[in-house]
Amino acid sequence: MKQETGSSGLEAGTTADAVTVTPVILCGGAGSRLWPMSREDKPKQFHALVNDRSLLVNTIERMVPSVPDIAFRPVHVIGSAALGAALEKEVARAPVLPEVLVLEPCIRDTAAAIAAAIAPIAATDPDELVIVLPSDARIDDVAGFQKTVAAAARLARETDAIMTIGIAPTRAETQYGYIEKGEPMGDGHRVLRFREKPDHATAERYLDSGNFLWNAGIFVFRAGRLADDYRRMQPEIWQCALDAVGKARREGAGLYLDNDAFSASPKLSIDYAIIEKAGNIGVVPALFDWDDLGSWAQLYEGAAKDDRANAVSGDVIPIEASGNLVRARGATVAIAGVDNLVVVAEDNKVLVTRRDRTHLVKNVTQTFKARGDDTHPSTVKSWLFETALPFWAENGIDRVHGGVHEALNYDGTPALLPTKRLRVLARQIYCFSHAKLMGWQGDADDILDHCFETLTTTGWHADGGWIHLFNADGSVCDETRDTYDHCFVLFGLAWLYRATGRGDARDWADRTIDYMDRHLADHAHGGYYETADRTLPRRANPHMHFLEAMLAWYEATGEEIFLDRAQAMVMLFDRHFFDAATGTLSEFFDADWSRLQSTAEERRIEPGHHYEWAWLLTRYLDYRQTPPVGAKARQLFATAATFGHHPATGAAADGMQPDGSNVEPNARLWPQTEALKVSLALEKHGIASAAALRRRMFDVLFAHYLNGPVPGGWFDAIDDDGHVNSPNIPSSSFYHVFCALAEYAGR
Repeated sequence: MKQETGSSGLEAGTTADAVTVTPVILCGGAGSRLWPMSREDKPKQFHALVNDRSLLVNTIERMVPSVPDIAFRPVHVIGSAALGAALEKEVARAPVLPEVLVLEPCIRDTAAAIAAAIAPIAATDPDELVIVLPSDARIDDVAGFQKTVAAAARLARETDAIMTIGIAPTRAETQYGYIEKGEPMGDGHRVLRFREKPDHATAERYLDSGNFLWNAGIFVFRAGRLADDYRRMQPEIWQCALDAVGKARREGAGLYLDNDAFSASPKLSIDYAIIEKAGNIGVVPALFDWDDLGSWAQLYEGAAKDDRANAVSGDVIPIEASGNLVRARGATVAIAGVDNLVVVAEDNKVLVTRRDRTHLVKNVTQTFKARGDDTHPSTVKSWLFETALPFWAENGIDRVHGGVHEALNYDGTPALLPTKRLRVLARQIYCFSHAKLMGWQGDADDILDHCFETLTTTGWHADGGWIHLFNADGSVCDETRDTYDHCFVLFGLAWLYRATGRGDARDWADRTIDYMDRHLADHAHGGYYETADRTLPRRANPHMHFLEAMLAWYEATGEEIFLDRAQAMVMLFDRHFFDAATGTLSEFFDADWSRLQSTAEERRIEPGHHYEWAWLLTRYLDYRQTPPVGAKARQLFATAATFGHHPATGAAADGMQPDGSNVEPNARLWPQTEALKVSLALEKHGIASAAALRRRMFDVLFAHYLNGPVPGGWFDAIDDDGHVNSPNIPSSSFYHVFCALAEYAGR
């Protein structure tokens, strides 16, 4: 049972003379030696590497007393505000809830972070004992850990020393700092000096001497003692910490440090700023095994292995291979005839290195970050041309009953659904028209002829306008004339005309617009009715796609009449759809375009539509500058990016409320593609945050959606933990995927 945060005092099972300690857990850093698994948006401590819980949760679990000589007060965790939501969700999985999450607005290294974490403790009770420890180490012996902490805490209480915990070295390690032991000090030693990471020969001398311990980055001290050291040696860091805490914003368990004050702090490590310069420093040898899991080589050493010493995780096929670590996420990895390698495939990235050279992964991480890029556009184009288009050309076209299949099963066979939407047929006309324009060498002409014939021979109603639904056998099921459907027919025909120059595509577009003007247009209030029957509520969504269709026709012909029609949709957005009070896009309206707001469903907004409108408005503004509309488009982008994503996956949620609350747990594929598209567009206009979102959304797409279940297919929806919850592969999503990746490939 989860324990709530509690007041100070002894826990059950402790003795009267037990020491009481406040834990401060450092949850920063990106695990640069574990790329591509560990990155800034999901660092090492958020991953489950030793059991079914993350390293952070394991660290918090060690603060539940299991020996009688120590008690722990409620945990404090300090980490990045950029990961605040993910951090809050992760710590909720622990058996005890942290008392406070201290959230840094920027990274200023461990001296500033620890100062901000202990400043409130030192002000309240300077004699309180504190343990500061990282969140990403492996420690299996909880009792041994707590006995060691208790010994260090007793020495800190008795001598007012800053105590460290040292690890007895088992090898000549060059990736750790070392502590040289001095004279005995109770259960430990005084620290003679700290040593930086040595070369191999020096590390061997340290190991042979028996006088050195690895520095685990764990410190135990009286809060007032460390505060005094800050005031004496680092007054600027201390004052910045006091100001950042004093001006902090508290939201639930989160303490959001003031940005201006905290960012002004010098950037120093706690070791360099305080520990190496302060007197009266002690070390207690650890009574437990420890591993910082800082490299793939270290993960290999602690992992379970097969009969050929391979440590494999995920879908891995080892053939005559031994001594390898292989991690496959969203891919099948086969190794054959190789030994002692590390192969990691994750988030559309692949690492291959020798096990004895994994220290070079840090250089890979640095190069990757400096490049500021993810996957080359040519790779994306290859996926479209060599995987997706052949798959849909073979499996997505209904050669028996005409048109296209509504959806495919996860094995690529047609899903047995009772109806087929006409709009899906129009969307596939777009996909293969755009593919033809991009130079795809498949048989686009045959597919387009097939789809166009089905559309025009069975989709057009005898009284005019396009029908809504086909039966599975291709006959008409629903004769409703729906504006949304007409917009997609216009969009598909624009791309068909652009790709082939077919005059009949233009003729059918003119007939469609004429029908819409006579039967669907609202000449009193502007825009279009939902259907020819004028059903309510009215929605912004069909008008977004009419804007998209008119932009497509303008780009296909250069005729200003299409841009004029596009402008009418932009004015509707400006006057009615955009809610200036919340900076969001309203979805539902009454007949006179007054907003419907009485229920949560009517107030519901969609991050995907925010991104999609922002993308289309940005494109429109390339032709006709309208600065106020541009500002509103950027506001839609900012609202969706700030509030509309799931912390664990980074995926854009299906919906939420205008104030950012009630973010829905489901995340379909299409909002991710819209986020990618608008990020690409705004990045070209110099919006700095767009580049970061573009990189994140590309990873989200290939890590959670386009990684299966068959090459060229996708998982159409996941929940907020990344679990797939869609029953099949909707054909309609190919329009979203193709448009986004075509934009990416053309950047």
